Amino acid sequence: MYSLYFLTPDLARPLIITRYLLKEIFNTLLGVMLVLILIAVSVQMVGSLAKVSAGVIQPGTLMLVLGLNMFSLFTYILPLALYLAILLSLSRLYRDSEMTAIFACGIGPFHIMRTVLILGIFFALVQSVFTVWLTPWAEGHYSRLTEKSKRGGDIEGVMPGRFNELNGAQGVIYVQEIDKETGELKNIFLQMQQKSDRRKGGAEQFTVIAERAYKIRDEKNREQFLILEDGSRYEGIPGDEHFAILDFKKHGIRLQQKPVVIRDRRHRAIPSEELIGSDRLDYQVELRWRISSALMCMGLAMLAVPLSRTSQRQGRYGKLAIAMVLYILFSNFLNVVRGWIQKETIPLELGFWWVHVIVIILALLLLSRQLSMRSIFRRRRVGA
Repeated sequence: MYSLYFLTPDLARPLIITRYLLKEIFNTLLGVMLVLILIAVSVQMVGSLAKVSAGVIQPGTLMLVLGLNMFSLFTYILPLALYLAILLSLSRLYRDSEMTAIFACGIGPFHIMRTVLILGIFFALVQSVFTVWLTPWAEGHYSRLTEKSKRGGDIEGVMPGRFNELNGAQGVIYVQEIDKETGELKNIFLQMQQKSDRRKGGAEQFTVIAERAYKIRDEKNREQFLILEDGSRYEGIPGDEHFAILDFKKHGIRLQQKPVVIRDRRHRAIPSEELIGSDRLDYQVELRWRISSALMCMGLAMLAVPLSRTSQRQGRYGKLAIAMVLYILFSNFLNVVRGWIQKETIPLELGFWWVHVIVIILALLLLSRQLSMRSIFRRRRVGA
């Protein structure tokens, strides 16, 4: 770091205190971020495992899905983590009387507010990178993964010891065991539907029982086949005139595949470039919502400064409950405003910026009130 000794004491003191404040906030931010990320990953893991069981995503893509979801979660975690980090770090300084020493050095609350605002602007830029570019990219990949699992003919999601519905509702398959090294299926029961003309002797459904099976892919036609060995194929319904039994050594079944077409994609998966060039109301609302998410970092950072002021009797977490209530009200009101814009209750041009202005004005009013109260107590002490 650059030396500050060549500066006069009046110039060096604010820089030293600013650096100290930033260090305290960053250290607290890392701890808060770690806790929130662990909670988010735990919740996402439970939800992803449920989707694997339901066949929505494949087991092999579980970690990739968790990684992609973290981009979206980060946009929710960062503003809250910054808010709590500023609140907790400054509250500790008040509790340990360090803030009193800082004020005695001629550093006022507005200097602290300015330092926190610079920090809020920095993290607002980081947040904008995620909301504008990284999160839509991750959401797009997630949508393609889930759509591929739903529409493709892949059987990688089959779980042994239970009946599994084939993708695209083609039928059901039961596998007793899966070789982890080769991926070979053992003791298979498979029932599938097929389009046939019964008047020409075709069967509408067939059942296959085999000892082994494995999947191959025809790279030329880009089709997947399930190769079954040592089994029997039962076509039609027992008792029907078209019912037939076929024993085989090796039998291939083409797994129907549909092109991966993402329908009704979530707005979060739409690239920002597409939102900017669109005249659709929902697209414009989504674009303004992404910008609003970045502005949220600045508003919460400024609001945390007056809320962090506590006495030694209150302790470090004295105003944490009040701060969390204000955060919940702020975030929920943003969602309410989003609904108003989508229903055209308020004009699109008004957007979300005025909500952030209200929060910033509230932070400045609280800080000014604390300064006025401080001046009153100082006058009483001088008069005494």
